[in-house]
Amino acid sequence: MSHRAAIFDADDPPSKAATLDAALSLFVRHGIDATSVRDIASRSGFTNPAIFKHFDSKSDMALCLFERCYGWMTLHLLAAEAACPEADPRARILAIAACALRLMDEDIEAVLMVQDNLRRFWPSASPAVRSVTLLGRVRSLAAAVLGTDPGQASPRFIASAIVGFLAQIARELYFGEFEGLAAAREAQVQDIIQKLLK
Repeated sequence: MSHRAAIFDADDPPSKAATLDAALSLFVRHGIDATSVRDIASRSGFTNPAIFKHFDSKSDMALCLFERCYGWMTLHLLAAEAACPEADPRARILAIAACALRLMDEDIEAVLMVQDNLRRFWPSASPAVRSVTLLGRVRSLAAAVLGTDPGQASPRFIASAIVGFLAQIARELYFGEFEGLAAAREAQVQDIIQKLLK
């Protein structure tokens, strides 16, 4: 079983950890609706009763995965922003983008679990998860960069462009459209984001 810092808790029993590991890979590859509990059991090596000892349903398992992956991403992206030595909001956006690329390299499936299921699970996510929106954070930083000049593009559109751009990189990385690590493209990605913020 792979090590997934994104989804494992220290107190997860082996059957739960194996179930989450298997489910994440299957959900990202085939979609949640197309993945059966039998598929998850077969891949994890645990029986259906062992799986349902930890989760009430496949939907409950998928929500658990979404929340853990989202929490992992938020923790690292906000830490990267906070560690940015400059108060400049532009530098903070670039720090978030650089961290996003590193997270893609660390666990692309966890990243895709979030971006592909945000609309589905956000309404039922816990208040703790919903307390931070990554798009909202980038939007507020973009607003600080662009100011109130009516000639500038809307910070809402710029933030959507940045987050959408990073999401597309994740998809292409997963499908093998890029060779090597996402982080190796940090300079190119940051150059494009700088142009969006002009």
